[in-house]
Amino acid sequence: MDEAALRQRASEVHASATLIDTQGVGVLLPHVHLAQPEFEGRSHIDRALAGGLTAMNTTIGVGGIASGVDDLRALLNAMYGYQVYFRLHADKLIQIETVAEIETAKRTGRLGIIFGVQNIAPKIDGDLTLLWNLHKLGLRVAQFTHNDRNALGCGCLEDDDTGLTQFGKAAVMEMNRIGLLVDLAHGGMKTALDAINYSETPIIISHANARGLTPHRRNATDEVIRALATRGGVIGVTFYSPFCQAVGGGRPTVANVVDHIAYIADLVGIDHVGLGSDQFESESEVRYAAFGAQFADTQRGFSRETVYAEGLERVECLPSLTAELAKRGFADEDIRKILGDNHLRLFASVWK
Repeated sequence: MDEAALRQRASEVHASATLIDTQGVGVLLPHVHLAQPEFEGRSHIDRALAGGLTAMNTTIGVGGIASGVDDLRALLNAMYGYQVYFRLHADKLIQIETVAEIETAKRTGRLGIIFGVQNIAPKIDGDLTLLWNLHKLGLRVAQFTHNDRNALGCGCLEDDDTGLTQFGKAAVMEMNRIGLLVDLAHGGMKTALDAINYSETPIIISHANARGLTPHRRNATDEVIRALATRGGVIGVTFYSPFCQAVGGGRPTVANVVDHIAYIADLVGIDHVGLGSDQFESESEVRYAAFGAQFADTQRGFSRETVYAEGLERVECLPSLTAELAKRGFADEDIRKILGDNHLRLFASVWK
């Protein structure tokens, strides 16, 4: 297929796909309720829609996205801000609580927002009944840890990963019961394996890459990826430079991101890989420096300007990923699976 025909094919596949980003970070910033910034006079929502995005899992609350007390009140405050925003932009946004609503978002040309959290433990503060309440308020994805240890288990940067705690096991059981998707992104590998093996429903690693290709503690080992796939789960490949750069260093490109997709597909099959960009266009100089002071290894010398793979810096760049997948020989059906169909299947099997 010549280059022009390849571009046309990629464009048609991208337009037809239900594109789901399982770590789109947010359309609103916590606490301040400010929208992500415009770029070249276009809002983040408009650019997301122009990029073909159908739905994104957001970080509701403070953990992993802002500074301050990461508790239930901060989470509820963020939920309130989103509800107001939904009403202000009802023609462009829709809250997602069911798979049918993702299909509605695609059909109506609106951006679907899935409520998720990073580091659920401090939000529930030892009270599992809050999971049911939060699910009723629309929470659909709950990441167990951030980079460090909490009441549920261990994050990936803990030197001694002691695995899922007893409280963590109880949380898995309750989330299975109510239909809240367990997310093990940022989890330590023993904690992730424990959760995968303990869960009765498939789980997600919303944003991480393959450690076998880029040896970083935030990436998942082959053992974890195999276990995840065996139980029907999906891993969302991220565009975050430290997690997709080639061995030897340098800023990664779209091709390096597709390398991780291909690696995971070869390892466990095409049905278990999707997208979890971790794109955060509102990254400030202050927050980036503060985050680096806490978790320096997660930045590995990249600047705010280079911390995403070249060619995938912003949400409207998503078509370039589809173009690279087509160029690399992925079939149309497999591209649609990567872009969103695998996540749709996972959501359908877990959400109630």
